[in-house]
Amino acid sequence: MIRTDSELSGTLLLNRSVWLTLVFLSLWQSIFPLMAEEQNLTADLSDLKGLSIQELLEVPVTSVSRRPQRYSDAAAALFVISQDDIRRSGASNIPELLRMVPGLQVARIDANKWAISARGFNGRYSNKLLVQQDGRTLYTPLYSGVYWDVQDTLLDDIDRIEVIRGPGATMWGANAVNGIINIITRSAHDTAGGLVKLAGGNEEALAALRYANAVGDAASFRLYAKAFERDRASYFSGETAADDWRDRRIGFRADVDLSQSDSLTLQGDLYDGESGASIIEARVLSEVESNTSGGNLLTRWTRRLASDAGLELQFYYDRTRRSNWTLKEDRITYDLDFQHHFSVANQHSLVWGFNYHRTGDDIANMPDAPLTFDPVQRDAMTYSAFIQDDIALFDNDLHLIIGSKFEYNDYTGWEMQPNIRAIWNLSKATSLWAAISRAVRTPSRLDSDVTISEWPVLIYGNPELSSERLIAYEMGLRSQPHDYLSVDLATFYNDYERLQTFEMSGTSYSLPIVQTLDNKMSGHAYGLELAANWDFSEDWRFKLAYAWFELDLDTETGSTDTVSADLWDRAPQHQLSLRSLMDLRHDLELDTSLFYVDELSNLDISSYLSLNLRLAWHLTPEMELSFIGKNLLDDKHPEFAEFSGSAARQGLVSTQVERSFLVQAKWRY
Repeated sequence: MIRTDSELSGTLLLNRSVWLTLVFLSLWQSIFPLMAEEQNLTADLSDLKGLSIQELLEVPVTSVSRRPQRYSDAAAALFVISQDDIRRSGASNIPELLRMVPGLQVARIDANKWAISARGFNGRYSNKLLVQQDGRTLYTPLYSGVYWDVQDTLLDDIDRIEVIRGPGATMWGANAVNGIINIITRSAHDTAGGLVKLAGGNEEALAALRYANAVGDAASFRLYAKAFERDRASYFSGETAADDWRDRRIGFRADVDLSQSDSLTLQGDLYDGESGASIIEARVLSEVESNTSGGNLLTRWTRRLASDAGLELQFYYDRTRRSNWTLKEDRITYDLDFQHHFSVANQHSLVWGFNYHRTGDDIANMPDAPLTFDPVQRDAMTYSAFIQDDIALFDNDLHLIIGSKFEYNDYTGWEMQPNIRAIWNLSKATSLWAAISRAVRTPSRLDSDVTISEWPVLIYGNPELSSERLIAYEMGLRSQPHDYLSVDLATFYNDYERLQTFEMSGTSYSLPIVQTLDNKMSGHAYGLELAANWDFSEDWRFKLAYAWFELDLDTETGSTDTVSADLWDRAPQHQLSLRSLMDLRHDLELDTSLFYVDELSNLDISSYLSLNLRLAWHLTPEMELSFIGKNLLDDKHPEFAEFSGSAARQGLVSTQVERSFLVQAKWRY
């Protein structure tokens, strides 16, 4: 039997991972008796169990109000991916974790690219979702979206991921239009000891190391290194794609308690990677590669003034480099952020702050590439300030929240993004919330300075573009009718104005067909999102997430655009996930995740049902061995395409998500 390149590559990955796992287990068995003499191995496995439902509602969150508050008190459509969710998900990267969030559309385009958005407008270049990690903005000003192939960290070091569906512009500024993803890593104080992690299978292989320790009584540090490799996927035709992916990164974090009220955090990362892709030129399929590298350094000083008051000052530096067949981008970003929260008369909880953000790029246009930027260098600065007041009324049963962001950017000038929210505690177990918010998506380098030449079409950016605008109306109900059951329901209606379009200059009979970006589309979206937790027994929990979504976009009278409405209508009408977390024994876990995603008719992508499984055995409190299976119900299926479905199938530009298996070993010491 002759094996394909994909099969050979997958076999090599599997053999390599099995070999590494066996070597690791052999080493562990040989050195464990020595370590047992020096360490107390009485760690309780119950520390790894999830929180009770009541404790989940009490989890402190910070993304909604930029100050600590209980999850149950947040007047927003909020979902928290906990540390236990991360551990039991079997996910290898952040995009896979996000699949469990209701109202998020997560689709894999190929082995190294994702389309991720909230409440519609999904695509590889989704530009209405703000993503942050530890206060550092991850979206690129090149197109106001996220390069997901370079957003990574050691998943075991993530404390939680807070996801807001809906606008968060009052707190976080422009581009927090349809949602916010806030990735929060653990303090170095909480990760003492070491971690060795090895994983491999027919599609991917991974190795990671982490070590953390205390320095005196007040300081702790953490170091980590991680590397992974992902195999190529395949096209509809069965041919092997060129979308293999490799990445290496190292990082550190130090946390210092300067006094009883002051603390300092210093952290940073360096990464380097390569990812492949296939392009079609003159009907010839060619393989190309992207090279990515970068690093960041962040410092944050926090002062606690009282139990309900504090200051925070943060600065970060970020440098990224990306090189592919279309362009070379070198970008440097500086960001300074200050905030202060305090209470007045036991009734007002005020938070205010300001931000200075500066980013500069140097773009080299590649010969014969369809994209060119003019100018090739550009600095952009943003100044902003915000204030919000949370007013407690009727013995704290009703909270009225009023605030606004005031922001100046180099593209559209001054923008104001207010919101008014309210949350009413109907009982100790049930609360009702509502919100009206305004948010904007400001133009990017791609919108303003680009020229796209794909014969016979020529597209020009427009430096006179206005911001895309949203007025959002939201309402939600959060309830815990029983100790073993919680329900979180959110509904919304989004009203969009000045959405971007491609307007024709001249007639369609002359070549090339010249188009210019403009703001001549409006529309509305509405939907419902449900999340529920059910403790069937002490050892078995179910987690349900469901989303229903509708989008209706129309161009204005006189517009010549015929593609934008379909271009952004790429979100499934229905999504459902059902997760089962079961403790078979005190040392054995069985976790399953079932995902249903409705069809994407504009892309000719059929609906699909996907099943993931994780079986984990805790050999000791420090050693975990797990088997993970992904997409078990079929051998492969497509999730997204960058172009229309028929063109994607004929042009070999989208790949399929394949069934995969992974063996993973973790050792904590």
